[in-house]
Amino acid sequence: MEQILGWLSLLFIFIFVILFTRKNPEAKNFLLIAFLLRSLCVIISEYGLFILPDSQDDAYTFEIQAREFSRNYGYKIFYQFHHLDSLLISRIISIFYTLFGESKMMAQTISVALGTASVYLVYYLTMMLWDAHVAKKAAWVTTLFPTLVLYSSLTLREVYIVFFLLVGLIGIEKFIKSNSVNSFLQIILSFYILIYFHGAVAFGGLIFLLYLSLKLVKKQLVQLNKLKMNINSFIFVCLLSVPIILFLIDRFNIPYLPSVYDLTFVLFEANISNTNTTSYPDWLKINSFIDLFIKMIPRFLYFLYSPFIWNIKSLYHVVGLLDGILYFIMTIYIIKNWHSIWANPASRFFLVLFIVYAIIHGLGVGNFGTGIRHRSKFVVILIILAAPKIHKFIFSNNKKLYKN
Repeated sequence: MEQILGWLSLLFIFIFVILFTRKNPEAKNFLLIAFLLRSLCVIISEYGLFILPDSQDDAYTFEIQAREFSRNYGYKIFYQFHHLDSLLISRIISIFYTLFGESKMMAQTISVALGTASVYLVYYLTMMLWDAHVAKKAAWVTTLFPTLVLYSSLTLREVYIVFFLLVGLIGIEKFIKSNSVNSFLQIILSFYILIYFHGAVAFGGLIFLLYLSLKLVKKQLVQLNKLKMNINSFIFVCLLSVPIILFLIDRFNIPYLPSVYDLTFVLFEANISNTNTTSYPDWLKINSFIDLFIKMIPRFLYFLYSPFIWNIKSLYHVVGLLDGILYFIMTIYIIKNWHSIWANPASRFFLVLFIVYAIIHGLGVGNFGTGIRHRSKFVVILIILAAPKIHKFIFSNNKKLYKN
């Protein structure tokens, strides 16, 4: 019965993709391939053809917890959605279990749906930022990016985080262009939801509020120069500053993001995963507050690009090496696209946001095994910014190469 539910879920998503691409034919090829690749991983996992990386441990825990929530709470689980315990994914899945029955394959299909939708969101956001030609390149990279395919087929938080992060980034792009209230609410809601999945990614909401506050302050200073003052802008800046100030004075805590005033906790978070075969070198361990600054750049590099050749000790490490190479290639394309990125306010903000994310995670992650999973949460930003300089693709109806 569980497998029947799983296959019916995949069929439902497939039909939805077909109907969606009829209205959006330009997205048909990459959305169908995205769905099929992710579905193939689900089938491989379900029938035990081989064990997918990261398909046990947390993935198993979240799915089992969803069963317990469904059995113990049923529809009352909605009253527990506000708990900051990283189990929102299990609560969401438990609703489907209560409605239709328990099925691990169905839980993975939810990830497939969100992963496939994220491919389209990357296409949509890249088209807003650059153009339709570049958007197709970004969509194809997202479709085929190995870790995005993997985490879009497992019962893990990563695919949920990527989806809501993209919704928030689309809101930011719209707000920068139009200053609309709807897009502002879209941003706030998206990053608020992300708090319940992973606080370090939700921190991007505070970065946006800081960006907006500085922008309004700059505008206000120009007006003061002309002996003018906009009361509405002043009040808005004060309101935006409240969550930022509360965070800085340690009155507003974000899960998974240690207080900068709690040195013991900061050091604990930085070294907690420095204990296995995938650990960073000993010289990257953080033993003091000064080390946070001295070792920030090397840990940043290790987080994004490790494992390096000298770290390889098993076949799994080779997979990580290939993943790191892809990140390095995307970085090269971003460097080539530097002037265009910096000239556009939205892409400039996305670049700053990506760097902040990489620094936070670089300081908080102590091994490249965990790093591979964490960096997949925001690799879509890297892809979107790099897309204009990606040179060759053969995925088109007329079989012609896309050339930059």
